[in-house]
Amino acid sequence: MPGKPFDVSLGIRHLVCGSCNGCEHEVNALGAPQYDSTQYGYDIVASPRHADVLTVTGPMTEAMRDPALATRDAMAEPRIVVAVGDCAIGTGAWCNAGSAGAGAGGELDAEVHVPGCPPTPDAIIRGLHEAARLLDLRAGRKR
Repeated sequence: MPGKPFDVSLGIRHLVCGSCNGCEHEVNALGAPQYDSTQYGYDIVASPRHADVLTVTGPMTEAMRDPALATRDAMAEPRIVVAVGDCAIGTGAWCNAGSAGAGAGGELDAEVHVPGCPPTPDAIIRGLHEAARLLDLRAGRKR
């Protein structure tokens, strides 16, 4: 992948909304030397108040609906929600099963979708690049 493509660095808050943890393994791999998401200025942050991007995985269980909405609403504008994986997009195997909903991305109005079961770290980084591009546009910086 090329160097940092945009003028923004991203604070990323990751939220698990009932996934099988396959996507979490791939999100965790972003910090590994092979992918090193920090080279693009992308850092995982502990608080939604420090985040520009919310990445969500899973179909959205009933128990996570309110905490997920509260997390998104705690983020400052402009904010971007990235749905990571098929379940978050609403097409995964666990969607509408038991207490699971039809996708965390739909519940949280995700603007970027990263398909896959699970998606590769490269695909997730491409999704984060898209989120960075959207933030650039909202800030009036043209690419």
